[in-house]
Amino acid sequence: MDNIAGPPVEGDNFFGRETELARFLDTLQQHDILLLGPRRIGKTSFGRALMKNAAAQGWQVVEVNVASCDSEAGFVSKLAKAFEDAATSRPRQFLDQTRKALSKLLQRIEGIEAAVPGVAKASVRIGAGKAEDWTATASALLQLMAAQQQRWLLYVDELPIFLYTLINNDPQQGVARVRRFLDWFRNDVRALAACAQMRWLISGSVGLDTLVQRHGMADTINTLKLERLEPFSEAVAVDMLQALAGHYAITLDAATARALVSAVQWPQPYYLQRVFNTLRRLLSERGLPPAELIEAAVDALLQPGEDNDFHHWEQRLHQQLDTTDTELALALLGAAAQTAAGARAETTLLPLLQTRLPELSNDAARHKFITLRDILLRDAYWYADESSGTRRYRFCLEPLRRWWLRRNSL
Repeated sequence: MDNIAGPPVEGDNFFGRETELARFLDTLQQHDILLLGPRRIGKTSFGRALMKNAAAQGWQVVEVNVASCDSEAGFVSKLAKAFEDAATSRPRQFLDQTRKALSKLLQRIEGIEAAVPGVAKASVRIGAGKAEDWTATASALLQLMAAQQQRWLLYVDELPIFLYTLINNDPQQGVARVRRFLDWFRNDVRALAACAQMRWLISGSVGLDTLVQRHGMADTINTLKLERLEPFSEAVAVDMLQALAGHYAITLDAATARALVSAVQWPQPYYLQRVFNTLRRLLSERGLPPAELIEAAVDALLQPGEDNDFHHWEQRLHQQLDTTDTELALALLGAAAQTAAGARAETTLLPLLQTRLPELSNDAARHKFITLRDILLRDAYWYADESSGTRRYRFCLEPLRRWWLRRNSL
């Protein structure tokens, strides 16, 4: 097992998610899945492992990352290209027929538009040529795929980023376009009888659930089965660290491995890999036992130049929330970061919010706190710890808490 802290991992480097893979594949027999979570928790690695397992059971699999798409036409084009790539493994005659059909579809894509029914001046022309609503073209593409008489797993990565782009690039009609996109996915796609054997795995590093709730369209994703990748148990995390240590001829006893897991606190594989990577470097530089270098290995991740991963946690709040709510969320996180034990709502967090929003009634301030609290819980910034007998909101990832504290200290 290689020490890889960055790109997605595959094959023997994929570790410890066998139970989740089996559960997801079982869920896909009847449901589409929405897999959410912050960056660097292994969603892409997991999605590819799931595709591999599905392919072994006879599914045709397609992966498409739509983070760079800025229009509905871009989404359809990406999906069409992924379908063409998947077809390259089929017989030549099939590939030629597929490319011919796709060529006609791509010509249609050049002229599609994002019209929002019932809304005046809502048409957003995407390309040249004869105008056609994008949903017709997208549905035709799915029917072309479904005509292959196979079960399909379509893995669409970073869909929420694409939807936020629609909103940000089109202040007047962006929200309506997102609503229409999600309505198409929920209603039109499911209504296509030919697509009954298609299943979707949708993932994203910013919250689709937050987006739809904020804009009053939570109903549009109620057919998706929401899933998350939980952190490893301590036992699995220790096994992973010892497997890594064995590969690099490092002596790492179970007690030291548990100490490293405790220092991370939220043992997602990427963060274990990152701390282990720094530990390897410090071992060669200082020659001390691993147990004496764990604190230094974690501290190294917090320093400027090494802390790029943590900046995303701040940036995604700006991406999901308006300016006022972003500033409030940042303030709440800053208060919770003061101690590893976190902060209580009644004595610290709610009073902080009330001080910043004196115009709100007590009930309105409480509702605002609950709304932001739930976003921070869903997005794994913090968790509710009641082990002391009183509820405290603590950071899930201890290195992130320490970075947050350092970043907000003079």
